[in-house]
Amino acid sequence: MTGKIPMNKGQVKKLYILYILEILRKYSDSDHPLMQKEIIEIMERDFGVTCERKAVSRNLGDLQDMGYEIRHTKKGWFLAGRQFADGELRLLVDSVMASRHIPEKQAGELIEKLISQSSIHFKKQMRHVHNIERMEHDPGNELFYTIEQISRAIEEKRKISFFYNKYGPDKKLHHTTQSKHLVNAYQIVVANGRYYLIGNVDKYSNVTHFRVEKITDTEILDLEVKPQEEVEELKNGLDLPTHMAEHLYMFSGKSSLITLKVEEWGINDAIDWLGKDIDISRETDGYLVRVRANEQAIAYWAIQFGGSVEVLSPESLRQQVAERVKAINDKYER
Repeated sequence: MTGKIPMNKGQVKKLYILYILEILRKYSDSDHPLMQKEIIEIMERDFGVTCERKAVSRNLGDLQDMGYEIRHTKKGWFLAGRQFADGELRLLVDSVMASRHIPEKQAGELIEKLISQSSIHFKKQMRHVHNIERMEHDPGNELFYTIEQISRAIEEKRKISFFYNKYGPDKKLHHTTQSKHLVNAYQIVVANGRYYLIGNVDKYSNVTHFRVEKITDTEILDLEVKPQEEVEELKNGLDLPTHMAEHLYMFSGKSSLITLKVEEWGINDAIDWLGKDIDISRETDGYLVRVRANEQAIAYWAIQFGGSVEVLSPESLRQQVAERVKAINDKYER
């Protein structure tokens, strides 16, 4: 059955307040207020009902009494209070656009939902969202479903199993093992624009980080999750801010106290990547930076910013960086 459900005049009048609220939500903002005449015209055009000015005025007052932040100026009425300010929506929309691992179709749908939280005039400001087809997004994967499954497992404190994958030369994901991983899931986080699962492979006692977009065929099992106290790095619980600061590239493994020598022009990068909790002291030829972090992550970071950074300790990490730099140098010398 299609078409509008027939209603008598009394029923229609009861809906006036909803129609007016929707019109203000969709068509008005501080730069585009609506006169009562315009509200009446839009109501007839969009909803096929006629309304007198007195009824519009009365319902606007009722909406204000109900707590809606509806304001009136010489130019008309507009909805001032919204769940998201336009600046907040812009930030969220751009974040979705920049996330390569949200499939294009799902990214487009999510952006439309965000844009619909403001007026049609906001959508006109977001012309750049039409470029999403030209941006690199995965053509389709299980990202949202996987996040929902993992979140449910964390809430219900149950183990999960899944295939972990990596890209091959054909640009497609392939299983890294023939059988599924049995995993205890503890937290989903976002780092460097990617979703990670902080968990534990059940047969081991260490923490492992999994890229969520590379997880497929997730299954929640009827098995109780391993207590965090039984995982070596989580014996004292998961302090998420500290964990994230120490694992800037989400490498797995223990953290240790690391001393770096940083040129003055590299201090900005050190604070950008390592955070403000690092200890900085002035030396005659630069700065000493002390930080507790994952050694693999610091090795990666030190090579990335090699022109301004030197690893001083621990000695094993210094040697590891030196060996990697030598290997890189050997390739270019050949």
